[in-house]
Amino acid sequence: MKRVAVLVLVLATACVSPSRTDRDYELKAGNSAKAVASSVATALLGVQAAKEHRATGPYLSVLLAGTEEDTSNVQSQFDSVQPPSDHADEVRKKLDDNLSAALDTLAELRITVRRGELDQLEVVAKPLGPVLQELQKLSEDWQ
Repeated sequence: MKRVAVLVLVLATACVSPSRTDRDYELKAGNSAKAVASSVATALLGVQAAKEHRATGPYLSVLLAGTEEDTSNVQSQFDSVQPPSDHADEVRKKLDDNLSAALDTLAELRITVRRGELDQLEVVAKPLGPVLQELQKLSEDWQ
């Protein structure tokens, strides 16, 4: 079992290539923003379904845990890429701020669902609207 975990870790880190130019770094940032925007949009659809009583707690729990895990993985992979310049440092900060905001809210949503407080999801999800808009903008800017 330990060997499998080490192999997975080695393969995962091998998939992340360094960025030698600002443009390459921006493309990686844009792809990361796009991936997390998709996860955030999925979470918001789940919240809407809960509001309309079209989704159960167990379904939402799995859905939101998945979006949180996907977002965490994207952030982890992106953060492992070395920024090649001061400009890339700014790109990293801007994206990381939004990824962290998304991840924090997705975690709050998962916790809220698991506590059975489905009627609170819309309030908890409120920060995701602006985060989604910003991620979509960053994705377009860096493509």
